[in-house]
Amino acid sequence: MSSTDPPIVAVAGASGFVGTHLQMRLGQSYRFRALTRSPNIVEHHSGEKGTEWCYCDIYSLPKLTEALKGCDYGIYLVHSMAPSSRLMQGDFEDTDMILADNFIRAAEAAKLKHVIYLSGLLPESDEDLSPHLRSRAEVELVLKSKSVPVTVLRAGLIFGPGGSSFSMLVNLVRRLPIMLLPAWAKSITQSVDIENICDAFEYCLGDEKWRGGTYDLASHEPMTYARMIKRTSEYLGFRTPTIELPFNCFSISKRWVAYLGKVPVALVEPLQESLRHDLKARPNPLLEALQPKLIPFEESLRKAVDEEGWPLPNPRSYTQKADVKQIKKDRRVRSVQRMPLPDGWSAKEVMDAYGKWLDKTFRKLLSVCTDKGGVVRFNLLGRHFTLLELTPTPFSVDSYRCAFYITGGYLAREVDPPGRLEFRIFPERDCIVASIHGFSPTLPWWLYARTQAWVHLVVMYGFGHYLKKVDTSAVKSPPPD
Repeated sequence: MSSTDPPIVAVAGASGFVGTHLQMRLGQSYRFRALTRSPNIVEHHSGEKGTEWCYCDIYSLPKLTEALKGCDYGIYLVHSMAPSSRLMQGDFEDTDMILADNFIRAAEAAKLKHVIYLSGLLPESDEDLSPHLRSRAEVELVLKSKSVPVTVLRAGLIFGPGGSSFSMLVNLVRRLPIMLLPAWAKSITQSVDIENICDAFEYCLGDEKWRGGTYDLASHEPMTYARMIKRTSEYLGFRTPTIELPFNCFSISKRWVAYLGKVPVALVEPLQESLRHDLKARPNPLLEALQPKLIPFEESLRKAVDEEGWPLPNPRSYTQKADVKQIKKDRRVRSVQRMPLPDGWSAKEVMDAYGKWLDKTFRKLLSVCTDKGGVVRFNLLGRHFTLLELTPTPFSVDSYRCAFYITGGYLAREVDPPGRLEFRIFPERDCIVASIHGFSPTLPWWLYARTQAWVHLVVMYGFGHYLKKVDTSAVKSPPPD
């Protein structure tokens, strides 16, 4: 690579709505290394100029670190609300935290100069955040916990061709004969055009003065979600009657919003709960610099719908069905649980405590043995039946992370790559996350989902309760003389 070659920008979440537009917009100035967990996307884009598509499991810190080598900058667009395994046990908040920690540690190891994260608008008042916004704020903290400079761009609903939240809005307007407006529709929101999002990324990549800051973005004036619906309806030529409801009714509205908006319930629920907050962009220097380029509300609508007023397609629609089919075929499991962190404990100490707790809890039924090479075996009835065998990975080199490959046992299939068990410490959040990634069970899927999967969940919740008692007792215990 010569000194005149464009910088390389690694993009996590490159195949999504924002990632696709960034590549189209900035492709003349930068080379992109697009990271994706979908082999279908890599195959679809093979031979494409300007972007190097890289199949990468972002849940794997070593693979992610390898993928970022040689890059100059990083763009982080990942969220984990969409399924990545056939069975997912855990909250998207915990998986989002793991993914963000992986990315920033890999960026630090690869010596990236700058990372930009697209977050969400946060309320001005100090209030209890919805899970979606709480996760966005937590990811900001995790990304900023290392030495790499991180710029945070915060945005609300993004208008543009293929945007899922925007498409949900237009589909609702077009399909509902009467629009029921729950209480959350009265909250203030502020939307932004995808082109202005790209403008902000261009500014932050091209000028160091924006590096390390946090900037709210918006193109349109603040309005209630109800007003946004009415303006969209009027622009599309509809006169949809509305009925205001005095309550939120999240459990009911998420289902009809998902059905009529043509988006998964798993995506609707966290986004919808965030609408109970008033979300407006705070004035800031970057937003002021973008002011001459800001695109009005009706113009954003015009660019994002076809001639008949239907939302333009999602850029990922060509691979989503194939990805879902592949996930089902792979029969993999992901399980993530957040637990209290006893003061001063390392990840290795948590793993050791886990084995001792299992021994004590299940007495002679289950035993946990570790050999001289560090291989851990979970044995049933003494050492007659090895249920699971765990081999230390070569990448658990510090106190914050203890990881094992699942390499054998009656309950695990041999697969490539092997599943992983990991304990990871988040000192900035005062917690530890226990996780299983890519586990492939031996049992028939219908039997596994009704037995072993539930047993694992109960065991991990029990261990979390044990750690909570350990942490509490440590706090209550008087200091030694």
